Amino acid sequence: MDFTRIWRFGLLLVVLLWPLPAAAGEDPEELVRRLQEVYDQVTGFRAEFTQLTAVPMSRRQREGGGTVIFRKPHQMRWEYDYPDHQVLVGDGREVRLYFARSNQMLIRDVDEYLDSDVTYAFFSGSGDILRDFEVEAGPAGQDPAGGRLLRLTPRELHPQVEYLDLVLGEDPFFIRRLEIVDHFGSVTSLFFSRIELDPELEPDFYRFEPPPDTEIIGR
Repeated sequence: MDFTRIWRFGLLLVVLLWPLPAAAGEDPEELVRRLQEVYDQVTGFRAEFTQLTAVPMSRRQREGGGTVIFRKPHQMRWEYDYPDHQVLVGDGREVRLYFARSNQMLIRDVDEYLDSDVTYAFFSGSGDILRDFEVEAGPAGQDPAGGRLLRLTPRELHPQVEYLDLVLGEDPFFIRRLEIVDHFGSVTSLFFSRIELDPELEPDFYRFEPPPDTEIIGR
């Protein structure tokens, strides 16, 4: 599982899942404006997720899943239950990435992401979707399940993202699926369920201490 990739782009995914009021006939930019308004009002989020990653020239998909929790401005926790236990937490000062299989934990300064990544900028409250992305209807306009498809393309060349595809569903109207496509054609799809807005959270939900014998890298 490419955990660093999920750190960089999962930040935007959390934001994009917040529900929006359905309105027939809205164009893509209007939908995104409503999305931005919801983001400005919501303070926290919790959901279960499933992740699929497909690589060109390979028939095999990598699958994982777990839970994600987010609270503004910088507190977050992504926890993979399978195929391997992995934990990514951010407390506003540093980011910790724990890998149970290798018994290692990486520690990074959160400031490294604030200025260099458009998705983290939006997540932290300083980004803007229409400013950072070109927005259009997806290639088919609608996915097979009846949802509305949008495509977001970074306005400035991004080293890891060519475009993002979002599927908007009804009742309630929110993002059902998000696909991250890189410049090599690899596709990471995230599906979300059991979504809670502004949930009650433990004050230290974002803290994580690894087992005593864990190798610490980056401190």
